Amino acid sequence: MFGWQSTALRWLDRRIPEANNYKLNYRSIFIFPSRFGGLFILLCVGLFILGTNYQNNLMIMLCYFLVSLFLLNLFIAYLNFAKLEIQLGKIQHGFAGEKLQIPIWFNNNKQVSHGILKLNFWKVKNNINVDLDNFSNPIYLPLDCPQRGRLKLPRVTLTSTFPLGLISCWTHLAFSSDIVVYPKPLASKVRLIDKQDSVHLNQADSSLKGHDDFDSLAPYKQGEPLYHVAWKQVAKGQGMISKQFSNQSGATGWLILASLNSHDLEHKLSELSFQVIELTRNNSVFGLDLGNLKIAPSSGIEHQYACLKALALHTPYLEGVK
Repeated sequence: MFGWQSTALRWLDRRIPEANNYKLNYRSIFIFPSRFGGLFILLCVGLFILGTNYQNNLMIMLCYFLVSLFLLNLFIAYLNFAKLEIQLGKIQHGFAGEKLQIPIWFNNNKQVSHGILKLNFWKVKNNINVDLDNFSNPIYLPLDCPQRGRLKLPRVTLTSTFPLGLISCWTHLAFSSDIVVYPKPLASKVRLIDKQDSVHLNQADSSLKGHDDFDSLAPYKQGEPLYHVAWKQVAKGQGMISKQFSNQSGATGWLILASLNSHDLEHKLSELSFQVIELTRNNSVFGLDLGNLKIAPSSGIEHQYACLKALALHTPYLEGVK
């Protein structure tokens, strides 16, 4: 990033700090004549010079009228822009190489603001035009996700030239939201390693619970899934009893990230991302071992998100560091 851009961003961080939602005011609004407005001012200056040199009162009156129109447009443009309320919607995490759709919500129920509003990310020229008199929430802004990891949401630029195009009002809003970009899934064979055959795991983990065959009953522990509860025993007044299952099918195991160099690491993380999705789709029970982080065996969508987030934020240089 160029020096002047970083300086401008630091100044914006002080003037318009991060927030979950914004109601525009004089501190967050920038206003300046547009290109058309600049030509309009030159026209007024030319009329004034001609009117005074040739003592033509009609030209001077026309100049005064146009200047009054310009000042009135300045006032209306600011009021129209200052009535906007903007907030960020819920963002779905995505995969590297994809485009995320960032939802932006506008509170304009009473149509207090009018005209065309242009939206784009900081220094991105692809504009999304929103008609404030006829639109539906949310408005989606596409955002590129070039690589895995935590992606900070760029500032969102809003621009309006309502009503006559003479004045340009704009702002740069920083929404407080970090996006986790998962590794791009790369098709590969699913390799679940049994915990007893892995040198990476502790012997204390040998009591891995399965989801296949009923084994016994045990007191219910906080956090266990409700479908493990023995409801017949609960109905008999025996309290919360949990069903214990034994896994005989060999479907339970661990996904393990071996020690790799930086070139092979991203390839392996992409393969593990694919395997996590496939195992979740098949409702399999699995754990994830990244060396410096272990996620206990489980199943379900929440477990999938936890594993994908761990893959996205994995930093090999921190291995072995507490």
